[in-house]
Amino acid sequence: MIQVHVFRKGHEETDVPVEDLSEVRQEAGTLVWVDVVNASKEEFAQMGEEFQIHPLALEDCAHRHQRPKVEEYPGQALVVAYGAQLRGGAAGGGTGADLRCELHELDLIVGENFLVDFHRGCPIDVEEVTRRVMARPELAAQGAGFLLYVLLDQLVDTFFPTLDGLGEQVEDLEEAVFAGDVSVQQRIFTLRKDLVAVRRVAGPMRDAMIVLLRRDLDLFDDEVRRYLQDIYDHLIRVVESIEDYQDLAASALESNLSVVSNKINEVARTLTAYAAIFAVITVVTGLYGMNFHHMPELAWRYGYAYSIALMVALAGGLWLYFRRKGWL
Repeated sequence: MIQVHVFRKGHEETDVPVEDLSEVRQEAGTLVWVDVVNASKEEFAQMGEEFQIHPLALEDCAHRHQRPKVEEYPGQALVVAYGAQLRGGAAGGGTGADLRCELHELDLIVGENFLVDFHRGCPIDVEEVTRRVMARPELAAQGAGFLLYVLLDQLVDTFFPTLDGLGEQVEDLEEAVFAGDVSVQQRIFTLRKDLVAVRRVAGPMRDAMIVLLRRDLDLFDDEVRRYLQDIYDHLIRVVESIEDYQDLAASALESNLSVVSNKINEVARTLTAYAAIFAVITVVTGLYGMNFHHMPELAWRYGYAYSIALMVALAGGLWLYFRRKGWL
């Protein structure tokens, strides 16, 4: 599905035919934005023809799971970025512990006065993007740099509520660990997997912004670079937050392993105490079970009761001793 937005003279036009875009984008003071969702092969080819997109850039847009990057081509640049969302929680019929992080790829071809984006349901608010661009017509008239900033700003902003949700999961896991719940290990590994996935896109996105901020990239002026610098600062915050949560998740895992180890030690200590008690009983029964003729207790009328009492006394004494030491 192709959605066309043409901004000129402070107004937005959405009824411009796709086949006319190659001519429209030649008009001075005109900004063309094309939002392509779930593009077909024909739509990829049509966009490549209308905007003279480099074949390698078009190939990258057609294949999913690209690494975040910026690649410069004559008169245009390819920007691969990601947004993040939490799915599967209360809105999806689950609980906060069921939230999983989903990443959404957005491929952008940005030229001097046009921007074409390709995605498969990326969390972009088209109306909000249009409103922000219309609010700054002087920047929109200068080229596609401000539109690129607005789109990247929306994408980067999706990381903050996502990280807040993952941070709440970290806190819940820490509470569960210190409450003695040893069944949280799988949840910790799932959380760490989500954090690693976010880190793998946030870090390269931060590095890609450095390329956009270079002064030898002639697509943007200094004013646009000031806005893109804000995106770079936000990505630094995102990466730092991810690293903090990764450290907390690792600490929670270590604490969980320590709790499990302590419980195993408690069980082993209890079993050792009972083994000592039964060892004493075994000694007594083994002593009087020897087949010697000259054992006075064997011929004693109260020998059986004495042996029973001796075993009970020794076992009871050891039980009290281990009980006071906290082993039982």
